[in-house]
Amino acid sequence: MNIQEHVFRTRPRWVDEEPMVAGLLDTFLHKLEKGHRLTMRVNSKTLPELFDFDSGENKYLWSLVKSLNNEYHIVSIRYARNKPFQEPYDNAQLVFNEEKEELVREWLNRPALDPYALVWQDTLRKHKDRFEDHGQTLAEQMIRLPDQGAEQTLRAFARLGGELQKPITLRALSARCFWGDSKFLDHREELVRALYPSASHNLLPRPVIMTVCLSSKIDRVIFIENQDSFLALTQLDLDNTTLVYCAGFRGTATRVRERGKVAFTFFGNLPTPAQQQAFEQWWFAEDDNTSVKVRFWGDLDFAGMSILKALKQTFPDIDAWRTGYRPLLEMLAQRLGHEHESSGKERQKDPELTGCELADLELLPAMRESGEFVDQEAVLVGELEI
Repeated sequence: MNIQEHVFRTRPRWVDEEPMVAGLLDTFLHKLEKGHRLTMRVNSKTLPELFDFDSGENKYLWSLVKSLNNEYHIVSIRYARNKPFQEPYDNAQLVFNEEKEELVREWLNRPALDPYALVWQDTLRKHKDRFEDHGQTLAEQMIRLPDQGAEQTLRAFARLGGELQKPITLRALSARCFWGDSKFLDHREELVRALYPSASHNLLPRPVIMTVCLSSKIDRVIFIENQDSFLALTQLDLDNTTLVYCAGFRGTATRVRERGKVAFTFFGNLPTPAQQQAFEQWWFAEDDNTSVKVRFWGDLDFAGMSILKALKQTFPDIDAWRTGYRPLLEMLAQRLGHEHESSGKERQKDPELTGCELADLELLPAMRESGEFVDQEAVLVGELEI
């Protein structure tokens, strides 16, 4: 084997570091063994990590999937015709290259005769009556955990049915059934619902908590990425301006404008019932008030622009707040920013287009040209031209 071939066959480190990639490859091997079609549609059910905008990892994870195509030719990608602000991978079709089966098995340390799969199927036959779907979903979707065997993993899934006999959150359900790990089911809610469809009504929604500094009248709403900048702005007398601390990607959750799926905590003076009602009617789009100007101010980096892009999915009228970004642009022009790699932001991916004119025509081009970022905390609120 020559050096080039050895490098090509060596398992990339990110296969071990990113469970989504290993899970994707494992799914294709499972389809191959079952004689199923070697294709997969990319959506929030098949690859939920790509649609978890709270994490900020979706761009990086998609770049890894693309490398499976571009560098290793393990999968090919057929893109769908998407609307302007959809993610490019939304509804794309992944097609597995059968000629790469041996390579993928070597990467995953999964020989063609898979002892784990044999134990999984045997255990599933014994416990199938404990699942409402008689284990069909788990027969098609095998779960491999590095610290647990097939039998222990399936017994944990079988415990879900008993816990779902009473109202419970997904995090609590996960912690009670999966060795105290409250986050194990974070991207597996659809799997739980498929296993126990009639009991799933007992899954309690986990609301997103948003911190709001509410003005008596709402002419403008500004979403602010970072806590220090939010707290500083609350000290200013901003006429008829409501401030929302979106805590990075938290405010981009698609459910954030649905009643029962968001909870507000109010900063400063408590609003009157009438003020809170007016705000919530706007937030949940229950009135015809389209005159409210919605703005976003965050770091002048690719992650900040990705937050803006994601916010546009739930708040279509939102744009970058020029007043906040003007001094950041000036600092960038003076070469007072930090380089991507030196700040630990090398994994941030350029969102390319956000749908906001200021961001797409000024902010993103300035970052690309300079190769630098500036965090919003660099601006003191007294320096804003308000």
